[in-house]
Amino acid sequence: MKKHLLWISAGAFLAGCAGQTEKGAFKIDGHFSNLPLGPVVLEELTLDNVKVVDSANVKDASGKFSLKGMVAEQGLYRIRFDNGKFVLLALDAGDMKLDGDIDKLEEVKVTGSEPTAELQQFLGDISKQSISLTEEMRQLDSLHGALPDSVFQPKLAAFQKKEKDFENSFFLMADKTKNPANAVFAISQVRNPEEIIAHKQVFTNLTTRFPKNTLVKSMTDKIAELEKSHQDGGSDAAGGEEPTAVKVGQVAPDFTLPDPTGKMISLSSFRGKYVLVDFWASWCGPCRQENPNVVKAYQQYKGKNFTILGVSLDKTKDKWQQAIKEDGLAWNHVSDLKFWDSAVVPLYGINAIPTNFLLDPQGKVIAANLRGPALEAKLQEVLK
Repeated sequence: MKKHLLWISAGAFLAGCAGQTEKGAFKIDGHFSNLPLGPVVLEELTLDNVKVVDSANVKDASGKFSLKGMVAEQGLYRIRFDNGKFVLLALDAGDMKLDGDIDKLEEVKVTGSEPTAELQQFLGDISKQSISLTEEMRQLDSLHGALPDSVFQPKLAAFQKKEKDFENSFFLMADKTKNPANAVFAISQVRNPEEIIAHKQVFTNLTTRFPKNTLVKSMTDKIAELEKSHQDGGSDAAGGEEPTAVKVGQVAPDFTLPDPTGKMISLSSFRGKYVLVDFWASWCGPCRQENPNVVKAYQQYKGKNFTILGVSLDKTKDKWQQAIKEDGLAWNHVSDLKFWDSAVVPLYGINAIPTNFLLDPQGKVIAANLRGPALEAKLQEVLK
């Protein structure tokens, strides 16, 4: 069964070395210009959940706040602001200071936490590379058919090598970092199951380096499950057939599912608009982490013949609706509440979430798996 969520986070260093799992109290002092008034929430990101750890209330224009608590081990956290933006942290015991501008969070200055500084640097690097690759892909698309194969194919091969190097950089980060939160976060960004299996040694190394870390173990268990699935042929439990892989250039398969009120909604009812079909779930940490980016894109382009259809792989209606409300997902949502047994899973060949497909007004897939700045860049391109 190709039904997996490969994810995300956790915390320690080389067993027996300075910097190993830190337990104890932490304090975070933040100072951000242009910070909106209202709550600032610290959340722990785990494999199956997003847990509120502490919160503060910004009541004036100073842009200052403090958060504190206890940690059992280093882990991945985020500070979520009232406008939906957030900062990722590789948190352990001790004091940390964050200084920056709420409108330029990619430039936040970190003091007192080398793991968080490393994480922020990594995020900045991959964001720049992702934007560059997206632009190069757009240029290649425009050249396809306009150049003879003898000229186009070498350009395509060079681009594919850059893509491969980009994907390998996540595994290199996992191998070199001294913090497992950063290691597992890096691996979580890889969306190709075959690549994950091919880099099995990276996970073996993580288990050796961080043998007591709960989230590292959870991740390696998921990868073992994924490997077993591929060895078994990756068949779908319902019928033993390989899921359909929806590709760019194809018309997206239609489906009809209920919204939270029970009203049946079909994908085809959105024809005439650009539609982002967003597969997610309330229990999916990476999905919840990505939601602020999706909200930002929706707010920016909803008036330009663009909308979103959220398709949830949730199991319970209450948690689904609660996540919609908490994350401010103000678009149409559907779900049959069947988890990985949802009919849309084999229909779209989904083996991990978040996954999305951008459709043109005729229902044709024009892009897939757009995350962070890549989503905004693509929408800017097509919604001129």
